Amino acid sequence: MRASGPALAALLAALVLAPSSLPAGREADALPPRPAPAFFSAADPDHLLLVRVYANAARDDEFVEVGNPRPEPVDMSGWSLTDGEATATFPLDSILPGGGRLLVARNATSYAEDTLMVADFAFEAGAARRMEGPVPRLADAGDEVLLRDPNGTLVDVYAWGSSSYDGLGWVGRPAERMGRGEIAVRRSDAREAWIDTDAAEDWEDLRHERLGQSAFLPTAMTLRGRTTAVLSPDEGDVPLTRFLSSAQSTIEVAVYTFTSEWVASVLAAAAARGVHVRVVLDGAPVGGIEAAEHRVVGGLLIAGVEVRWLAGGPDIVKRYRYLHAKYAVVDARAAWIGSENFGEAGFPEERRGNRGWSVIAEDEGVASSLRTVFEADFDVRRRDSIAAMETRPQRLPLPPPVAGRSAAAATSGQPARLVLAPDTALDADGILGLFASAAHRLSIEAFYLDDVWRGAPNPFLEAAFAAAHRGVSVRILLDGSWASVGAEVGTNDDVMGRINDRARNESVALEARLLVPRGPIERLHNKGAVIDGRAVLVSSMNWALGSATENREVGLIVEDPNLAATFEAAFDADWDGRSTSGFDAWRFEDPRALVALYAFVAVASAVSLRKLRARAKDIKPRARVRTRGASGARLRGRRGEVRLLPAELVAQPRARAGGRLRARRGGQKTRSGLRGPQGD
Repeated sequence: MRASGPALAALLAALVLAPSSLPAGREADALPPRPAPAFFSAADPDHLLLVRVYANAARDDEFVEVGNPRPEPVDMSGWSLTDGEATATFPLDSILPGGGRLLVARNATSYAEDTLMVADFAFEAGAARRMEGPVPRLADAGDEVLLRDPNGTLVDVYAWGSSSYDGLGWVGRPAERMGRGEIAVRRSDAREAWIDTDAAEDWEDLRHERLGQSAFLPTAMTLRGRTTAVLSPDEGDVPLTRFLSSAQSTIEVAVYTFTSEWVASVLAAAAARGVHVRVVLDGAPVGGIEAAEHRVVGGLLIAGVEVRWLAGGPDIVKRYRYLHAKYAVVDARAAWIGSENFGEAGFPEERRGNRGWSVIAEDEGVASSLRTVFEADFDVRRRDSIAAMETRPQRLPLPPPVAGRSAAAATSGQPARLVLAPDTALDADGILGLFASAAHRLSIEAFYLDDVWRGAPNPFLEAAFAAAHRGVSVRILLDGSWASVGAEVGTNDDVMGRINDRARNESVALEARLLVPRGPIERLHNKGAVIDGRAVLVSSMNWALGSATENREVGLIVEDPNLAATFEAAFDADWDGRSTSGFDAWRFEDPRALVALYAFVAVASAVSLRKLRARAKDIKPRARVRTRGASGARLRGRRGEVRLLPAELVAQPRARAGGRLRARRGGQKTRSGLRGPQGD
């Protein structure tokens, strides 16, 4: 967008030599000519660009960031940023490194407090070099930022919202307006080069970054320890309490909601024996914080557990719409990752609740990576990380007796990859790459699925359809409980209909169904997938735009046939409407097993019948039983007649300690009482 020197000189000469149409007294007020446009693309990034603009701020830390795609540094002295009303100029000796960036914040100190990063320059205040000139005021609803070189030549423009800018360097409508705390970010192509077409599309993407968010890179790893599948509600809370009870030095927990006093009591007991326990929770879940969660937090605080809420405020930007992850790290050696919150629905004592998947990865690599994520979110320096306080805390109950976990044996190594939203959720080598690798079967379970994201197709659903077009058998199972299919509160039934209609129209082997509550499963709350019986995805991320691009979510992709077999068997049962626990779970799928079972039953029946026939030869007729009492009264009355038994025939109970009647009452009391040493 820079005008060439010769063209500008020629234009100026023409204007000087041309006769003026203005009176002589007004010639000095004439505006200088606008530079001619010069357009660039990501294939030819030889000029500076505006790469990030933060306008809709909660406090005085708006900023503009300039990027240099060139390998050589640029002296920014005399360059300027303007909103068309005020122009701020870079001071002398302002150097932009090759391939680097310079960030100018309105208040550099406020910016540092909100991001833990340092601004290069300040428009108005703070601990950074001051720009020269008046301060540009970036309007939330719409405005424009222009970058000019020392000669005043227009180099780049960003226009958004209600801006009416129609000058050089911008084509078409303004870019979409960012929400409070959201940052406009210039898109990059597959080669990580900035895209520059002078249009709104350069700045519009599925993800809207928020101030202070992390920027973790995709991480592939190899798991060397044991991995264990956990099914909810089948296994109740035992696997989770056993995992947490195994801690010797540290426990970190990050979860959306925490309402189980039973699970919390395990953390309190760990803190009591000297384990350093830290917990971070979402401070503004849907519907607000429940009274049960306040009780849990109060009990944890009494026990010495560090608890923090992730929450925003009038002048505080919450980094993530929701901290929706569900993970725990023990002793920096093992990690729990799952789809379920720490409550009765996800980990029920009575094993009746949500269908969910969790995985225990006993591997230092994944544990260390997750601990790094926890440290970033828990960080006490962050203004949205708020120490929990409860006015009337109460102690938690005693923890349940828990059997210890056996030592994990080393394995040959399973390829794995952490999935972090919003950082890497849409990475080409993550979930999208996993779906692209499917060759035979792709089975997806999701609490809900939005098939359209901000007017564009859901990329995960598109990857599933792409797999179906390659000949992969794709099954998608969504929650069918009232909360997800009601006319006013959910649309899973509508989404299912649209998916199946599209599959029929495209003639592919893809089908969607709803899991209707049955047996112990009250709701499908899972967010996982199984690929070809060899790899699994276990995560906290729902299949929606906000989940993938705005929430803090955590998932794990593992190439492990044993793990995949467990979860695929559970999926098959859910798909068919069968139970995975109790008597209904005993179902043979292998025809050879069925034949063997029928043969065993036939042989056993024949043997029993033969024995009965042999014994029948020695059976003598039974003597007739007299039906009179000692007093001669008949015991059997005629039809429709009622007779009283004589007193001598009525048995009287004998008094004895610990009788059966008392034992039964005690058993009834036990079943209705607390679990644990007091009641079991």
